[in-house]
Parts: sequence; structure tokens; C-alpha cells
Amino acid sequence: MIITKKKYSGIFIFLIILLFNLNAADLDIPKMELITRSDIGPSTPILLTRGKIDLKIGGGYKLGGSLILGFDSADLGYSKATLDPATEDTASLATYLNNQTYLQFQSAQVTIRDLFSTPTDLTYFTGIADVFCSGDDFPAIFGSVPVATRYRGYLYFPDNEFDGIHTVNGTGLKLSSTFGSEKIVSSAFIYEDGYLGSGYFSGDIRTLLNFDKIKLEGFMGATFPASTYGLYRGGLLFYYNPGTTGEFFAQVGVPQWNPSESFSIERLFFLFEPRIKLNPVTIIFTLFWHPGYYLQQTTADMGSADVHINFMIGEPELSTFSGGLEGSVTFDSSAPSNKFGVKVSPYISAITSGVIWNIMLNTELFPYSLTDMFEGIISVKAEF
Repeated sequence: MIITKKKYSGIFIFLIILLFNLNAADLDIPKMELITRSDIGPSTPILLTRGKIDLKIGGGYKLGGSLILGFDSADLGYSKATLDPATEDTASLATYLNNQTYLQFQSAQVTIRDLFSTPTDLTYFTGIADVFCSGDDFPAIFGSVPVATRYRGYLYFPDNEFDGIHTVNGTGLKLSSTFGSEKIVSSAFIYEDGYLGSGYFSGDIRTLLNFDKIKLEGFMGATFPASTYGLYRGGLLFYYNPGTTGEFFAQVGVPQWNPSESFSIERLFFLFEPRIKLNPVTIIFTLFWHPGYYLQQTTADMGSADVHINFMIGEPELSTFSGGLEGSVTFDSSAPSNKFGVKVSPYISAITSGVIWNIMLNTELFPYSLTDMFEGIISVKAEF
């Protein structure tokens, strides 16, 4: 991430506040994830490890502020390499620099709580802020059971890391209120858009509704001055749990809509996921349409779609070990040939001392290639 002068000023303001409240500051690691991939074939396997860690310095409830530093490397092994700038080309140097694991600024925020003695908070933020329609905020805010899909992020989408429909990124203000209810949280954002750069401003409105069997989240937003008539977005998350026999989870939205261009299905983001529980097996069926636009940018897999099924034995929320067999039929519109693919993946998951382990063996049945048929994956995610 490139830190602009405005981000520097935001960090400076936060640090001044923090210096006067050192007795209230604490240290946390909200995210730590390592995912290693390796092709298993006749040749010598090559390991590729993606690492992401966030280090959070906070001031507790009284200060209502936090500063997050971290790194996100697509290849931790490459970060150990040394290059001679005099002998390497520009592309090699750029790859080397992009994979170094120096701590970098991620985000900072300071919150004024109970504004005017009402259940309303005002937050100044800079950097990456809220994620819309991921499902993670329901257990984080309301203490509900996990509702988010497993089929997301770098583990399944190493190129785009789809997680939620949109993520706020920039410098601005957030006004949030519960309206005195324990079942609702609404927020309004206005900020300079960090994806598009200086001079582009965005506004978003978001609401979460938490009920016993139904959970809803919706948002809408706009960006100006972008395109002829601006850029717009919106989305809805829906979760329904009628009882012990099954659940239904859905994300539907438009990450970016340009009114000056004709609307097409490539603008859509939708994921439908019924979950049928037949103790001890849970069958999770996922239909996911890849959006052609995500986080204010075009994606490489515009017009692609997945049909994914997961036969899971055990319940991750209740047992230490779980596992099963996943299978996917994919359609990749960007592939020059063999646009359809078929893959099966046996996996084992375990939770040990706050660490979530996932071990998978991706087996590509079609298109068939013995040298590229098998891929081993080890994922380690720490929960602090």
C-alpha cells in the first residue's frame, strides 16, 4: 500500500493521542495466516508460502483507537532471496520488493463513543476499514454463531481473494449507531477512496440485523467524480437457520456499477449456499458467480463461475477434528482452451490451542495432466 501525505497525517494524529494514553494501550494480533502450496508431481516440488499478519496497537475501550501494522507476502520464501540491482531486470526487482516482509501501515482509527450521550459512535479512520457482507461481523459484534462461507479467501481464490462484497479503504469518517437496540447496527461512511486515489470520494451506508434464525446485512454506496455519472455499488447478505436440519447463506450484490456503460451479468457478485445437516455429515452446496469488478478494479476471471460441493464430517464449532471431501466444477472464461475444470479435494481440519489447521490435496481430474494433477495445501490460521 502506498501511504499518501494524508495517511501520514492520520497516523501522526493517532500517535499523538496514543502517547498521552500509554497506560491504556494494549497489543493484539487480530490476524495471522500461513498457506503453503506445492505441486506434487514427477519433478521436484516447489513450495509457495503466502503469509499475512496484522499487529494491532490499541487503546482499549476508553481511548477507542487502534493502529494496525502488518505485511502480506505472496511468497515468503522469495522474501529471503537477495538480488543485485545492477544485474537484475526491472520485473525481477519489482517482484522481489513486493514480497519483502517489512511491517507496513494497514489502518488506524480513533473513535468518540456515545456521541452526545446517545448510542452513536463517531470514528476517524485511514486505511482499510470495514468489510461488507462477509458474515464475520455477526459473531464479532453480536456474539452469534459463525455464518460465513468456508468457500472464500486465498485458500480457494489465490488471485482475487474474494471475501465479502466490498471493503472500505481510504481516509474519512464513520458514524455508527445501534439506536438503543441489541439487534441492529447501522453505519454511514464518507471518505477519500483509497482504491482510486486522490480526488475520488466515496460514501456508503450499511445496516446489520441480527435475529435468532435470520441475519441480514445490506449496503449501498457511490463514488464521485468517477466516470460520467459516478460509480455505484450495493449488496445483501442473507442467513437463515430454521433449526437443526439445515441452513441457507447467500451474498448478492454489485461491487461496481457504471451507469455510462451497459449493465451485464459480469457486474454481479452472487453466492448461494444451502447447508444440509445429516449428523454426522453436513452437505454444503455452493454456487458462486465471480464478479468482473471487485474493490473498484476489474478482475482477471470476469464471467467465471463455480459449482462447489463439500461433504463435511464433524462440526468445526464443536469438535477438535473435522474433514471430508470437496468437489468443484469450474468455468473459467479467461482460459484460451479447456474452460471447464473438475477438481476433488479431500481435507482434514483441526483446532489446536487457538490454531486452525487445514490440510488439503487438490486433485484436478479435468483437464487431465499428470504433471499438474496434484496440489498439496497446508493452511495455518491463528485465532487470538
